[in-house]
Amino acid sequence: MPDRSESTRAESETEQLTKLLDLELAQKRANWKQAGQRARSIRSASFVFLFLLIAACLVGSYFAFMRVTEERTNPSSRSAAVNH
Repeated sequence: MPDRSESTRAESETEQLTKLLDLELAQKRANWKQAGQRARSIRSASFVFLFLLIAACLVGSYFAFMRVTEERTNPSSRSAAVNH
């Protein structure tokens, strides 16, 4: 039969291992939260960049379309400048 001191020593080692495991898991949870926050911020930044890119393309195409329609309505002014 084991001594009482050995059983208490085993229990204290078990408690210590449990505390260490809890600490390690808490650290991993904190790291996972930080990684999740980084991923969310990167995702948000990519959506903002995509929105700005689409908006810039729309503005550029608007000005290009306006210039093309302007040249279609006034073809004589450009051809007259080329002929002289």
